[in-house]
Amino acid sequence: MNKIALGVLALFISFNVFGQARVMNPGEAHGQLVFLSAEDILEESDKYESLSPISIPVFAEMPFNMSVVAGAITLMNQGLLSHVQIKARARKIPNVDISALEGGMSNPIFEGFGDGDFIHLVALADGNITVSASDENQAKSFYQQKVAGSEKIELVSDLNTQQVFLMPDLSWQDFSKVGSKAANYAELAYALNTPEREVVRPSMAIPFFYYAQFVEDNPILKDAIKGLLRDPLMRRVSATKYRDEKLKVIRELIESDVTVIDEDFLSLLVAKLDDFVSPSGEKMKMKFRSSTNAEDLPNFNGAGLYSSKSYKPMKDGEERSQKKKLKEAKEALKEVWGSVWNLRAYEEREAFGIAHDEIYMGVQVNPSYSNEEVDGVLVTANLAENDQFSGAGVYIEAQRGDEHSVANPEPGVQSEKILVLYDANEPLNKELYQIHYLSQSNVADDMETILPAANPHKVMYEGEVKDLVFQSLKASEHFQPIFSTDQGQTVPLDIEFKVDDLDSGQRQVYLKQVRPFIQ
Repeated sequence: MNKIALGVLALFISFNVFGQARVMNPGEAHGQLVFLSAEDILEESDKYESLSPISIPVFAEMPFNMSVVAGAITLMNQGLLSHVQIKARARKIPNVDISALEGGMSNPIFEGFGDGDFIHLVALADGNITVSASDENQAKSFYQQKVAGSEKIELVSDLNTQQVFLMPDLSWQDFSKVGSKAANYAELAYALNTPEREVVRPSMAIPFFYYAQFVEDNPILKDAIKGLLRDPLMRRVSATKYRDEKLKVIRELIESDVTVIDEDFLSLLVAKLDDFVSPSGEKMKMKFRSSTNAEDLPNFNGAGLYSSKSYKPMKDGEERSQKKKLKEAKEALKEVWGSVWNLRAYEEREAFGIAHDEIYMGVQVNPSYSNEEVDGVLVTANLAENDQFSGAGVYIEAQRGDEHSVANPEPGVQSEKILVLYDANEPLNKELYQIHYLSQSNVADDMETILPAANPHKVMYEGEVKDLVFQSLKASEHFQPIFSTDQGQTVPLDIEFKVDDLDSGQRQVYLKQVRPFIQ
């Protein structure tokens, strides 16, 4: 493509001329168009893996993880809480949904531009979108200026606290010891749990101290990390594959037998894990979840950057030996700790100007939801607000079972979308809640099969929806003084939830994560 032939002003295309393109997140970007087929995404091809901070991918299917890119365009319908939208909003990059337009990657909006061409994309909140020619130097310069102009994110880490915490021992103020995810989880339990009802299941937290100790106790790892951070090629914008390979070496070293974890700590950890027992008397399967000091912050949520890992004390109905449980705990810890050096985490921190050598990994440990009926995400704000649905609201996306993700759905999978309007003067009055089912799930009642049309059965019953909204608004009231930076400004919450029947044999709403919603 000879872009000079298009003229100095190149070609400007206004998407709103075509009527149905959706600006999911407004913004401006200079970057290289990368057309990604469904196969590229599903098979994680080299083309998909090579996306860089100066790429503007056009996704034929929704990606499971979107690395740091300059902007995003999708040919598939996006939910308001989709992974792409969450990332675009957090990164302040343009995100456009052209699923309603015909032509796919041959759509007239790409006229004059092809795969590999550099463009200047401007997507406005009013729906107007323009595309013009750019070049690689402009793209790199634009990205570097954006990083340089980013608000400085101050990281806090207490590396002296040497204690495995049980949930009642923590509050939100302990974020400097265990990370905001674990600290907020404990605070959520304090706000919602009662003697009659457990809305937030028990947990424990492993502080930053033990990750820092692990690095110090393994000089070969410490030196490898120092070498990585001194490598000038790690900062070359387009060198995504190089960074990926170098980071993989660090993760493999962490997870190998070459690096060791303090044995006294491991024994203490397994002893505490043994106290988590199911109603049937079995030791519980637990989930080790990341809780870094750069996660779930008001200006950086870090969603999807790090890894989780299951700890399984039982096998075929029999309790594992102490030796096997120690091995399970060690493998879970190493995988979560190692995810500090995931490519997506490294790229995201780089884009926000966060110092990699100031990152410490805490770990939240809570029971797995092995019998979950519903998996979902909500925001305590009316994201679907329009003339028909105006006023205070809670927006919910839910899916039956745990086979199909809400934030990262497989191609063709639709979640249930619900808007609940409430009286702002009486937010905890369930009788005044107005439930609106905006769309239906197309997952069958077996929780696995994808149907060719919507499933007429609701994912969530109306009583469960009301209970979920009640608990979420109660949490919102509790967290406002904690999350608010300006007096009188309401901070919406981003909440992950489950409906599970493990504890009581009956379906019940549980909340499992809370963080500020980045607007």
